[in-house]
Amino acid sequence: MKDKGSLGIIGFGAVLCAVLFFTTKGLFPVLTGMLKAALWIVGIGVVLLTTAVIFFAFRKPKSGGNKTNGVSAKDSQQLTKGRQSLMELRNLGIRIKNSDVRKLNEEICSNVDKIISTLKKQPDDIEKLRQFFNYYLPTLTSILKKFVAIEESGVPAENIVHSTINCLVDIKKATEKQYAALFDNDMLDMSVEMEALTVACKRDGLLTDSDFKTELSL
Repeated sequence: MKDKGSLGIIGFGAVLCAVLFFTTKGLFPVLTGMLKAALWIVGIGVVLLTTAVIFFAFRKPKSGGNKTNGVSAKDSQQLTKGRQSLMELRNLGIRIKNSDVRKLNEEICSNVDKIISTLKKQPDDIEKLRQFFNYYLPTLTSILKKFVAIEESGVPAENIVHSTINCLVDIKKATEKQYAALFDNDMLDMSVEMEALTVACKRDGLLTDSDFKTELSL
């Protein structure tokens, strides 16, 4: 019985395989056409991909230096220096005892913060504010360092307080002008204000020639 059952199963399997073979054989032309179409699509894709790889591999980089998020390496360095100067000014502000000087410094820092935030969105204007970053911020830092040193020494210096306030008022006005200029078509040339501030600071003993040489070389 078992042998007959086994023979029956084998026979049924053979018949089924034969049916599947002849049925599939009739489908071969259709499958062949589909395979040819697929090979054409794959071939075209390979050609396009190869062309794209060659194009990007040999394309010349655009001038203007390496950029990250639209900001060149040089401009990014300028913003970094600006943020470092801003941090230093705020740290000095914590040590200032005179309320008027401290308030002016806080207002200037607020303006500088707005300028830097705006320049992140308008990186093309960073180079135009080079003199602002390389002159006004270092000048303010030098003035406040000397002012803090005088305050902490305990030596009375009312004339220095008055001169410092006057210089900070001028620097505050400069930061306000620079911030407003960011939304105009033309950047301000603040050379005249810089020269006037230089004369005033040197006259009042807030800065020396060596201080200005350091600032302008940045």
